[in-house]
Amino acid sequence: MTGVKGRLPEVEPHLPMLMGMVFARLRERLAEDGPELRPSQLRVLEWLPAEGLTISELAELVDMTTQGCGQFVRQLADLEMVEVAVADHDARARVVRITTRGRQALAASAEVLRACDEEWAQRVGAERYRVFREVLAEVALG
Repeated sequence: MTGVKGRLPEVEPHLPMLMGMVFARLRERLAEDGPELRPSQLRVLEWLPAEGLTISELAELVDMTTQGCGQFVRQLADLEMVEVAVADHDARARVVRITTRGRQALAASAEVLRACDEEWAQRVGAERYRVFREVLAEVALG
């Protein structure tokens, strides 16, 4: 039986497929060299300002349901990446704040992502990679 890893798709790769392939490489690198976070958990952690946010506010920023975001927050709290406290303005609301361990995880992840950027820029050329990043940011951010 032959391995299928690295096999090319049967169709011309479309943008979501290419983005998924790049994201898979990032996931692999983060799993190898990064902190104990999945990219989906990292995505939630990256949006937290120092002063914290309610779970509803965080959910809106990361474009998730409040319930789904709450599950990620519980996972991050179990990993001691965030702390959850009762909001001053509403006893029913919870404020999520990043911890020192969470900031360290962000720094370690940023280093892995920076290394990926450097490798890819070397592979395709610094100028082409710079333009790629600019166009991608323009498309992603509007």
